Amino acid sequence: MPLPKVVRWSSALLAMLVLALVPAAQAQAHGVSATADLQLAQTFAGNELTVVIRRTPEVPGPLLVDVIAHAPVRARSLELGVRSVELGALSAGEIALSDAGIQSAQLRVTAAGIHELTLRTGSEQALIPFRVLVPKPAGWEFFIYGAFGVAGLLILTGIASTTIGVLRPFAVPQALLVLVALVAASTTAMLSKDLPPSTPEGAPEVGSARGDPTDGSAPGGRPYANLTLRTEPAKPVTGKPVTITLLLTDGNTGRPVDDLVAHHAALLHTVITGEAGKDFHHVHPVRTGPGLYRLQLTMRSPGRHLLYAEFERADSGAQLVTGSFVVDRAPTGQPRRAAAARRGTGPALSAPEYGTGSIQLSPGKPVAGRPVTIAAHVTADGRPATDLQPWLGMAGHLIVRDPESAFFGHVHELTSMAAQSRSPDQPPPDETVAAEGPELRFTFTFPAAGRYLVWIQYARGFRIYTVPTTVTVSKGQP
Repeated sequence: MPLPKVVRWSSALLAMLVLALVPAAQAQAHGVSATADLQLAQTFAGNELTVVIRRTPEVPGPLLVDVIAHAPVRARSLELGVRSVELGALSAGEIALSDAGIQSAQLRVTAAGIHELTLRTGSEQALIPFRVLVPKPAGWEFFIYGAFGVAGLLILTGIASTTIGVLRPFAVPQALLVLVALVAASTTAMLSKDLPPSTPEGAPEVGSARGDPTDGSAPGGRPYANLTLRTEPAKPVTGKPVTITLLLTDGNTGRPVDDLVAHHAALLHTVITGEAGKDFHHVHPVRTGPGLYRLQLTMRSPGRHLLYAEFERADSGAQLVTGSFVVDRAPTGQPRRAAAARRGTGPALSAPEYGTGSIQLSPGKPVAGRPVTIAAHVTADGRPATDLQPWLGMAGHLIVRDPESAFFGHVHELTSMAAQSRSPDQPPPDETVAAEGPELRFTFTFPAAGRYLVWIQYARGFRIYTVPTTVTVSKGQP
């Protein structure tokens, strides 16, 4: 006999309910969500920028690029261009940098796959590699919708059999098929959160030249990269801009390393400090070619300067490389150019902007080899600051160095780090949201007794602040 009305309608309602409850899985490739934006810090044209490449849902389609400028801003006209590495298609736009905050440009992409975003102003240029990833359904999603479709078709034929009085001999088998289709589709839908998402269109294929270890490296990772550092001029002086070029080469093949991936909202985190700690720069060199990164700074103090560069290669872990260069003292009067750079009129970044607040340690007397909590209570105009903005995806950064330059550490603020660990598929917090603070907490373990140089960094009002301090660590009990 035909399906009773209650079975027909309950089946249809069950199908619609399960479809509504199916979680929409985010398609990913190599840990990058196809629906997430890409944020990359860039120290470019005398400005500290964050370039945000918004994900496009379809191709051909628009590509929105946001540029967040941190104060002080050196006024620049910034030309943007995007091209497909495979197709060569080009789209261009322009942004006028004048004030701190966010500026946007809309470009266009015609295909999924690897692209290159170009930033250009005057003779300076940055090349940012990225992938246009377009989500597509997984195989199990087709199965769910197909099974519900079959069940719906069988239900419609059941209605037809009731209306015109045919197909009655097949009523019972038809009801069983509807039940099987609904159970299969519903079960798959309920388990979908544990099923693998599809690989989005434009993601690197296994064995491709970019994004997979095919350069002779061992399975599960790539060899360490080596750093070659040079400065222009070869003998930098205080108060005058120096261009620093970093060349990363593969430790196995010697070829330029061109497989860096976004690591805490940057391709390359670089910390440069004077040996005595008077100079401090946490900056992000721009990529100018395969394995080549460049930035321009102005040093305030003479002597040996230490460079620490953190990055992550595709399908590999994070790595730290180091280098150094010597800065000579400039003739009398030259340091005034560094002061002009701090006001935003000079050609290169100079001294950091110092923040205000108090720092407390717990325990109050740190011991080597034991964790210590370093808390910074940030104030602004004498009041607790509750409007801090994330920078590089975190509410705060703590950087540690020993006076002998043998040790370097870099950790992130606990609250924002915990939020990211709870939601690994979510993009880093937007720098336009000012809701952090006033308390920034870090946990760090000093490896040995001694005196350490410490810098705490946070962002407020699109300005990056640095709070320097020292921590004396005692020797632990044997």
